[in-house]
Amino acid sequence: MRILEHLYRLFSHDKSRIKHLEVVTTTSTSNTVMHGAQKLQLRTHIWPELDALLSKSSTQFDLGILASFGQLLPKRLIESFPLGIINVHPSLLPRWRGSSPLIYAIASGDQISGVSIMDIRPKHFDIGPILSRQSFPLQSNITMFDLLKISADVGCSLLDTILEDPAKARGNAQQQALTGITYAHKLNKYSFYIDWHNHTVDDIDRLYRALNQIGNLRTLFRQKPVRLKLLTIIHDGTVLSKLNSMSTQPGTAVYDKSLECICIRCKDGWIGFRKLVYQKSMYARDFQNGYLSKMDRLMFDSMHNPIFDHIHSRRVPA
Repeated sequence: MRILEHLYRLFSHDKSRIKHLEVVTTTSTSNTVMHGAQKLQLRTHIWPELDALLSKSSTQFDLGILASFGQLLPKRLIESFPLGIINVHPSLLPRWRGSSPLIYAIASGDQISGVSIMDIRPKHFDIGPILSRQSFPLQSNITMFDLLKISADVGCSLLDTILEDPAKARGNAQQQALTGITYAHKLNKYSFYIDWHNHTVDDIDRLYRALNQIGNLRTLFRQKPVRLKLLTIIHDGTVLSKLNSMSTQPGTAVYDKSLECICIRCKDGWIGFRKLVYQKSMYARDFQNGYLSKMDRLMFDSMHNPIFDHIHSRRVPA
C-alpha cells in the first residue's frame, strides 16, 4: 500500500513522471490495495482481467509496476507495455527470491537486507535483471513490520530515480548473480511451530520477530496446538541458574512466578512466554494453575519447521 500511495502522490503532483495511474489487484477480502485504490478514487482492474489490461497497456500505459503481487504474468501482458513491467522486491536479489523475503531475512539472522527493483520475466518469479538496488543494516531487534516499513520507504526512493528515465534504467539493468541464490518459500501452518530439540533461544526469538505480527508461534500439548504469545528473553541470572539446575529435556515447561511466564527448555537454554492459547486464551499464571501445578512434569512436543530447512548456514554478515 505504501508504494501505491507514493505513486499516487507523484501522479497528483508530478505529471512529468506519471500522467496516468490505474491499479490491478485481486479480490481478496483483506486486500488493503483494493480499499486504498477506492479511497484514492483510482480505477481498479481485478486480476486476471487480461483482455481489458491488454487493450489499455499498449495505448495508455508505458510501464507496469508490481509490489507484492504474487502472480506470474503472461509474456503477452508484459510485452504489451512499451517499457515492460518492473517489480519492487524487498530483498537483495538473488537472495530470498519468493513470497516471504522479509520473514526469511529476519528468521535467518541476516545483518543486512535491502530492496531490488527488477525487470519482470514470464514463467518464473524474481529472476529478471536488476534496474536498481539499495542495502541497509538490520537492527538486532527488528520485527517484520519494522522491516516492511523500511523496505517500502527505500523502494519508493528507488522508484523516484527510475521514473525520471525508465528507459535508461532498463537499458542499464544488470543480470542477477548466479551464486548466492536462496528462496523464501511460501509459509504454511508448520512455519509457526517450534522444534524445542533443534531450535536455539536465538532461533525462537528471530522466528517470533519474523512472524508474530501475522500469527502466533505454536507448539503441541496433548497433540493439540498451543499458541504462544508475549515472548520473554530470560536475562535474570537467578532465574536462569534455577532453571539450569533442573534435569530437563527440551520442551519442558516451568512456571516462574518472578517473571510471570512459562519458561520452556529449548536446544541451548530457556525461553519464556507470558500468555498462551490452549482451548482458551490465558496468562502464564492461569496455565500454571490449570495445568502445570497438576502435573509432575509438563512437556510440549517438538514440531519440524520448514523455514529452518532453508536458512541455516545462509546468513548474510554485515
